[in-house]
Order: sequence, then structure tokens, then C-alpha cells
Amino acid sequence: MNPSEGFADANHIRLHYLTWMPPSEGHVGFPPLVLLHANGFLARLWQPVAERLARRYHVFAYDIRGQGDSDKPDPADASNYHWQKLAGDLRAFLDVFALRRVPVAGHSSGGATAAYLAGTHREYFSKLFLIEPIIMPPQFAAVPGPRNQMAEDARRRRQVWPSADAMFEAYRNRPTFARWRPEVLRLYAEHGTFRREDGQVHLKCSGDAEARMFENSVSLNIWDVLPDIQCPALIIKGRHTDAFLGQIVEEVAAHIPGARHLTIEDAGHLVPMEQPERLSAVIEQFLAETP
Repeated sequence: MNPSEGFADANHIRLHYLTWMPPSEGHVGFPPLVLLHANGFLARLWQPVAERLARRYHVFAYDIRGQGDSDKPDPADASNYHWQKLAGDLRAFLDVFALRRVPVAGHSSGGATAAYLAGTHREYFSKLFLIEPIIMPPQFAAVPGPRNQMAEDARRRRQVWPSADAMFEAYRNRPTFARWRPEVLRLYAEHGTFRREDGQVHLKCSGDAEARMFENSVSLNIWDVLPDIQCPALIIKGRHTDAFLGQIVEEVAAHIPGARHLTIEDAGHLVPMEQPERLSAVIEQFLAETP
């Protein structure tokens, strides 16, 4: 299923978006659902999840600022990647399409963005899926080590490859990508890069933009608004996620009233890329059974 794509002027930048919908049915009669990707990636990586959900929903996903084909504010100005800007982008995107009372699923930083908006602007949300959200409890927010290390790793990441095939072959054996479905890794290599004049491919997300996002991960106090989330919420983690992230997920679930907590087997932090079929089924079930 090939998604439709376009650009939305939202929060003073241009966001590239994709939509999937049931074949030959058009827009009428199918409820919307919004997917938010993690830092360093792009909306296209939702494709295996979106294709399944598009049997019953009109699915939206967009590239966050600085990533994919969306506008890329200068990372030299750290304020361009303050997480308040991410929440503002999401709100503006929902406004562009007049989306209210809709289910939203966010992964990692995308989950944090969705949680903040759900706690501060409840009118946009009917249900909430937080997949390993990066929401730091106070005791962790004061410890800069992990986020500084992730920022440093992002800045050192190789940006240029001879071809998308070369990138795919190199990544498939790396620990971070070991559980990725091959078709998702192929999407990343093909759609997460652009071809340069010399024929090589370059990552669309710069190391500096990705690093700024990591460095600013506590720039917004999301923790304190979790008790204000009123829509049904499902908090998801991978069985093999890092112990630090696993603890965060459990604490987030405990601070959202009535939230349910679920673990997906044979997955780590990158659940949408590692277990897209299982994640899709979990989302469908929660949408069907929760009033």
C-alpha cells in the first residue's frame, strides 16, 4: 500500500506527512489515527503498522522537525529543538486537519510529545498509546549522563554511504538493528536518505539535529502533567528494553490515571520496527475494547 504524502504548514515550519487509508474507500467513514515517530527516524518507518491499521482507520504520520523531509531549523540554536516546539508542532498539525478526539500513538520522543499534549490539551485525544515514551521522572531528569552520551553518539554517527544498499548491509548486523524487520530497515535506508550529486546517499536527519533532541529531552516538564491525562491510555514496552527505560515506562504508567501497561515479547526499545504486526494488533484491540 503506497501512502499519499504532502506538506502541512504548522507552527511556522513545514511538516512532511504521509497518510494511509482503506483501498478504494476514500476518506469518508473511516476514523483518523495519528502516529508519531522517535528521534532520529521518520514517518515512513510506520508503514508496516500503518498498512494494517489502514484497514479500519485513516492513518496520519509526519516527520518531526529536523528529520525526514520536514523543515530543518538550525540546530546551532538549541531553542529550535526545545520539546515545547515538538508539542506545538503536534497541536498545529492536528489543527491543520481539524482532528479532535482522535487516537494518537507515539514512540519514544513521539510518545513524550503526545503525553504532554494529552495532559495539557485534552480535547485532541480520544485514546493514547505511549510506546517506550522518553518521559523522565524527577530523579532521572537531574542525571545528564545518558542523554549526553546519546547526543555524543548521534554526532559521531556516519552520515554518508555509497548507496542505500551499502547502508542496509552495514546496519543489519549492528546490535541496534538486530531485531528490526528487514523490510523496515530497507525503508530506513531508502527513505531516510537523500542522493547527493556524487551519487552517494546522505542521512536526512543530521547528527546535530538528533543530538539537540537528546540534549533537550528534559527541556519540557512532561512528568507533572501525566496525572492530567484523562483519555484511556496504553503504555507499551519491549521485553528486552534497557532496564533504565523499562523502569521509566513502568513509572509513567503508574502516574497516568487508569493507564494499562503491556509488554511486547521479542522486542527492545524500537518496538514499531521490531514487532510491527504485534504492535498493530495491540493497538487494534485496545481501540476496539476501550470505550
